[in-house]
Amino acid sequence: MRQLLYIIALFAGTLVQAQDMLEQEHWPNGKLKHTIYAEGDLVRFVTYFESGRVHEMGAFRHGKRDGAWKQYAEDGTLLARARFLKGVRQGDWHFNQPGQQTTGRLRYKDGRLVEAEQRGPEGGIIARRTYP
Repeated sequence: MRQLLYIIALFAGTLVQAQDMLEQEHWPNGKLKHTIYAEGDLVRFVTYFESGRVHEMGAFRHGKRDGAWKQYAEDGTLLARARFLKGVRQGDWHFNQPGQQTTGRLRYKDGRLVEAEQRGPEGGIIARRTYP
């Protein structure tokens, strides 16, 4: 049992060391404004509203946007969700309005917009367009 706890502690320490804090800035009220940290070759950032709630988060790899990016309203509503791969737009991007279901979606394939749709207040599709 003691050996298992030692292994867990060693593993947890390795995870903590894998993140290197690069920068932090605070609002005048002392709450965090943004933080930037590295995980290997990935540089992650999180920005915050003055209230302390998360505003936006994403990551860069070798100076290019990479992975999931999210943006929130101050009430915590997820406003936008996007994905990049080596700086290229990928997959489904979702957009919301506070208090509503998904209001829009863009679909990218290999960085090219292939489909867009808009949803009404009840969630039904009210407009759709495909791109050659």
